[in-house]
Amino acid sequence: MSSTPADSARDPPAARTLVVVVHGLRSSAHRLRDVIGAAQAAYGPNADIFAPDLPHGSWLSGARAGAIIGLLLDGIDERVRLREPERIVLVGHSVGATLARRLFLVAAGWPSNFRQERDLGHQRPRDWAFKVERIVMLAAFNRGWKISERMSWYYSILFNLVGLFGHIPMPGKGWTPTAFDFRLGAPFMAQTRLHWLAYRRNPPRHLADKDRPILIQMLGTQDDLISPIDQVDLAVDGSKWAFRDTGYTADASGPTQQDYFLIELPDTDHMQAITLTGDPAARERGRIVHEALTAPRPALAKAALNPALLVDEIDAVDFDVRNTVFVIHGIRDDGFWTHRIAEKVRKFGDKTDKGVTIFRSWTPSYGYFAMLPFVLPWIRREKVEWFADQYVTAFAQYPRSDFHYVGHSNGTYLAARALIEYPALHFRHVLFAGSVVRRDYPWEQMLRDQRITAFQNLVAADDSVVALLPKSVEWIRAFDLGGAGFDGFEAAGRAPAITEYRYLLGGHGAGIREVHWPEIAAFIVNGTPFPPDPMQTVPGLHDTQPDPTLAILSRLHIGLPAIVGVGFLACCLAWSLGGAFGLLLAILLFRFIVLRV
Repeated sequence: MSSTPADSARDPPAARTLVVVVHGLRSSAHRLRDVIGAAQAAYGPNADIFAPDLPHGSWLSGARAGAIIGLLLDGIDERVRLREPERIVLVGHSVGATLARRLFLVAAGWPSNFRQERDLGHQRPRDWAFKVERIVMLAAFNRGWKISERMSWYYSILFNLVGLFGHIPMPGKGWTPTAFDFRLGAPFMAQTRLHWLAYRRNPPRHLADKDRPILIQMLGTQDDLISPIDQVDLAVDGSKWAFRDTGYTADASGPTQQDYFLIELPDTDHMQAITLTGDPAARERGRIVHEALTAPRPALAKAALNPALLVDEIDAVDFDVRNTVFVIHGIRDDGFWTHRIAEKVRKFGDKTDKGVTIFRSWTPSYGYFAMLPFVLPWIRREKVEWFADQYVTAFAQYPRSDFHYVGHSNGTYLAARALIEYPALHFRHVLFAGSVVRRDYPWEQMLRDQRITAFQNLVAADDSVVALLPKSVEWIRAFDLGGAGFDGFEAAGRAPAITEYRYLLGGHGAGIREVHWPEIAAFIVNGTPFPPDPMQTVPGLHDTQPDPTLAILSRLHIGLPAIVGVGFLACCLAWSLGGAFGLLLAILLFRFIVLRV
């Protein structure tokens, strides 16, 4: 981690303000020289500028975001020890703004209702956290980047290359571009958003009585990389009522004062946000940035926009909702049934005597998902990241809600994988049907860690999809798929809260048949498992054992390997019969099948 000339200048006497400047991807401290100059002009000759060059300055960097946070913490620790600043200001551009926000959160310590990631959990709170006066975020990635047809051609090519490198396996190295940590819904991004919510709602005890730092979001009107709704995290920061019931104004003091401000930078794209000298537009940006660095809350309030004016589709924060249920569909499914189950849950839950809603539903769809693409690890990872983004949005909208989950097929994988990769996610009642998760999934650990309160797995006697496909690769750890929807989970029955129903009569969709919707609703609302004795339920819907032939075939683990083998032989045959033209036809046919199987 190298430093800029400003960083290596002789020590100013009794520096009062430490300004930490964090650059973005494929950038450097030198490229933020205008921002550094603005900070020096704003805070005077005694300002101490800490602007290190960080690993993510290279597109080919494989450093994890958590490790970069560690480098910044160590650097600030040293500056604080040597110069004892009276206040600290954090400034970041692009993903550097995300790092600046998370840097403060880690330094502030862990709220009691937040579970940190493994690579950050060892970090101790810093005494200097209460000195952080403001965080200025220039063209920030708040939710994360994603490849979109709305991107300019330059950024589209760049991020597609990053995605290509990220999906190429590197044996023995586990190398992934640093940029992957900043994708929409990636663990670092979702955890940062959840960490901020936890801090705002329940700050660590040593900071509970301190003024929260001012957060200033600076948004370029011509940003061609990320849309306004992605730059401004409306789910997390967009409402002045998002974090408490009481008043919230720029003129107040203490815990009710306004601390989030959205300020536009006119005639500014993503990279121009850090160009503050030169033409008239750049000089105007410099003036606005200077105001962001120095202005008190009332002046910032006058200059700020109302974030809600940017979009119309963001719902207001609802403090009355006490329970929210996710109902997520699986592969080869458009998910229309999810709304029906959600309806049953809401009807079963109803309302309190005072009219307070007991249950709300969250039934988003990631679209039709064929079986064979589901085998590709990077496709599954993208769906998990999509779900994490959905979870954070719901968590922000319903601050007092418990969360529950109903998943079928790939929907079971999304929740199971999210619980592993996102430590801050948690649910109360979780129900799986047609599960494609490994049998050795650590449900007992999830229960001990209070990540879940109750779990139920529905096993179908004739689920050929699970028996022949995910189960066939369960022995390969890299696939993290398995046959729990056919063989059940190993943890089932080891704790009273971990239950399993064996067996429902039918195939892959047996668990989400309409006749079972009332039982699903009863489990989600009250935690009541399916009746243990099939004879106590409707005849013709249950079985006592799995299909014997299917059980034998499943133990051979031939499903997906056989499909891959047949595809390879078909390509070889096409090449031998028709050369390159025959191979092309075979590939087109394979693609047609892949998108529909």
